Amino acid sequence: MREIHKTLTLSAGGEARTFRLRKLDAFSGAQLLQLIRKHLPKTQEPGTTLASLIDPVFLSLSPEELRSLMTSCLSCTEVLLEAGYQPLLQQGEWSWPEAEHDSGLCLKLTLEEALWSLDSFFTGVGSTSRPAEAQA
Repeated sequence: MREIHKTLTLSAGGEARTFRLRKLDAFSGAQLLQLIRKHLPKTQEPGTTLASLIDPVFLSLSPEELRSLMTSCLSCTEVLLEAGYQPLLQQGEWSWPEAEHDSGLCLKLTLEEALWSLDSFFTGVGSTSRPAEAQA
């Protein structure tokens, strides 16, 4: 079964908080891949990983692209509070005000979401369907 949720713990406001990420939907994931590919360096060393390419990609994004990326990623992120999980963003508005002025936390969560959502594009690539001649 496909995993669409991932939990991680990060420091927020001086205390450890548990966050739950939900994979981006297919349209947002494809848009993220398109954005990443648009900003990839022209040459990569052999053995280059997606994680090592994220810094140059993030640094080359326009303010509008970065805002769009962060909005997409943070809309799929929740924080665990006493009453349960609370979304960070809903319809582009902050649902958890503590995150609104924590740029470091929001960038880390955006990076984690982007890497995790694109993970399936770069591992286990290959068709699981049978070859045409075997489908008789």
